[in-house]
Amino acid sequence: MLAQLDLRLETPKSSYLQYAAIPVIVHLKNLGGSPLELRERDGKPWMEMIVQSIDGLLIRAERPLSPPEITLRPGEEKTLPLDLAPHFLVREPGAYRVRASALLPSGQSLLTEPLPFLVGRGEVLWTQPRGEGKDRRIFSILRFYEDPNLGIYLRVEVPGQNQVFPSHRLGPYLPLGNPTAEFDGDNHLFLLYALAPGQHRLTVVNQDGRVLREEDRQETLEKPRLVRSPDGQIDVQGGTVILPSHLREKLSTLQGRSGTAPAAP
Repeated sequence: MLAQLDLRLETPKSSYLQYAAIPVIVHLKNLGGSPLELRERDGKPWMEMIVQSIDGLLIRAERPLSPPEITLRPGEEKTLPLDLAPHFLVREPGAYRVRASALLPSGQSLLTEPLPFLVGRGEVLWTQPRGEGKDRRIFSILRFYEDPNLGIYLRVEVPGQNQVFPSHRLGPYLPLGNPTAEFDGDNHLFLLYALAPGQHRLTVVNQDGRVLREEDRQETLEKPRLVRSPDGQIDVQGGTVILPSHLREKLSTLQGRSGTAPAAP
């Protein structure tokens, strides 16, 4: 009996940094001539993920995966993005594989082909501890080979509590000098790093590594740099702020209404 559902997995990259997100995209297509309802039945989710090391060791689920209910019309295709990292204890560097198992309304079960991926350590570019005792945090900036490019990441660890916050990808890494980092009076970390030749990004994060502010700057006569004021606050001097495209479009519209043409780039 042919299954009514075509179920496939893919992942954007072949390798991921330790403690970073591991995105997986689930592709769904209704191959039948009637609507297909994918939903929990008798307390069981309609789809489960199975993660194993390359030698077949089953990786324990840390948090249950609860896929949303989905209805597919005949011939309809949908995608469901997932992040494996919060759900499975994929912590150690090595090779892994993931499969999806789906339970259809007919009672039929589907199992996808294994999707392989790698987890690696990365290279530390900068690290600094903050605080004391069990609340002591270690902030680190790492670069990681993502095939064929390099990415730059921020990681926050709390060794006294055996806790590592998810590694956050800041952007592509360019060998144009190491990032600069400064803490302000509120213990917020300011990071300034190159995105492209002549272009830099400022990222500000809190003590847990959560992003509070991000802005891109274009070099002018002066290269952007972090400066500290006498009261301990951090700011950026040099370069001009690059507005996001949606803000540039809004500004152009407002200028047009006021009869002022936007300046030429």
